[in-house]
Amino acid sequence: MAAPTGLIWRAPEATPRLRYVLRVVFSDWLGIPCQVVSAAEAAKTEVPTGWRLLAYGTEGPADLRVAYSGFLAQSSTEFILPRWDEKGFFPGEGDYPWDLPAMAFYVLTLYPLYHWPYGYDDFGLYAWHRAPFYAAPFWREPFLLKHAYALLERLGLRVERPPFRWEVGWDIDHLYQWKGRGGLRWWLGGLLRRDLPQRLEVRWKGALDPYDTLASILAAFPPAHSRFFFLLSQAHRRDSLVSPHHPDVRAWVQRLDQRGYAVGIHPSFMTCEKPHRLAQEKNLLETYLGHPVYESRQHYLRYRWPQLLHSLVEVGIQTDYTLAFPERSGFLLGTTLPVAAYDVASDRELPLKLVGPALMDQVYLRRGDVEGLERELEWLYQVVREVGGVLHVIWHNSTWARLPEAVRRWPK
Repeated sequence: MAAPTGLIWRAPEATPRLRYVLRVVFSDWLGIPCQVVSAAEAAKTEVPTGWRLLAYGTEGPADLRVAYSGFLAQSSTEFILPRWDEKGFFPGEGDYPWDLPAMAFYVLTLYPLYHWPYGYDDFGLYAWHRAPFYAAPFWREPFLLKHAYALLERLGLRVERPPFRWEVGWDIDHLYQWKGRGGLRWWLGGLLRRDLPQRLEVRWKGALDPYDTLASILAAFPPAHSRFFFLLSQAHRRDSLVSPHHPDVRAWVQRLDQRGYAVGIHPSFMTCEKPHRLAQEKNLLETYLGHPVYESRQHYLRYRWPQLLHSLVEVGIQTDYTLAFPERSGFLLGTTLPVAAYDVASDRELPLKLVGPALMDQVYLRRGDVEGLERELEWLYQVVREVGGVLHVIWHNSTWARLPEAVRRWPK
């Protein structure tokens, strides 16, 4: 049997940040063990057969010299705007001319959010579009994963790429548009929006509600390609139109669960300011399901960092699907694989996995660019199929009718 291949990184210091990021990128994602040794320890370290020695900010013989910026030698959360080029952050000098550990740590921990200088948009979301690196081309691909492949190829190593699959994460903000509702707001809305006749058709004559699409979704997408996130709050005007206590909400949650679909919580608009609501909403969903809930995605993609991490861990969430760009497609986490959460402020890993969606439907639909949406979905499909991992896209039951036919025909 051939000796296992691994990587020994000779660094100025074996810091927790460096150990974390190397384990995630190479061990968690690609199954390659990594060991970090300081320059002082290197002379006493034997390189096992088949392993490779990388010089990271240190002198001496090595199989590969990786660019070193010094970023991971710091222990603060002070804001840093690194240099970048068309392929990523921290370009430098070396046989591999990017400081990949620094780049990965900066991106995977959402490091710039700890002291974010670019403000928020009208919905209270981080204003990514104001960041100087927002338009950099590397965001369009899982660039951290591609860098990991490229570095290994420089070492003469090739790894089997993770299996490719795709899934739609369905955000159920409003189970219905008009059905199951009433009251003054319902009537006034019909008058102001001039759709009262349609509302009455739904309410009194059994016409199909425009958002009543879950049966169609289930007929088209099996559990292997779908997961659902339910918004169970009316506390804010941007929350659900339908009461979380409506019997149809309970019925659909249970029906999905019984058919093998993953069901998670969609924490409401104000949960980043009032995190106690997250527990209340999750508890209600668990009451409907009869078992614990382990997945989440924030409504409107609203959160505060790193408070979100601790709020999710506190209520028992194990995987979160929030971290997507709100105004563009792309890979905010630079990968198609789950990322172990890390709080830079306390320099510790948390029992939570982060999954970064590649696209939200409203990015294109709110500006009416249906053709651009179709092209981008096909681009993302081809890119992720080549790199490996999971292509996760955000869609809504309310926009089911505008899901491109190409997506409905993706192999299942």
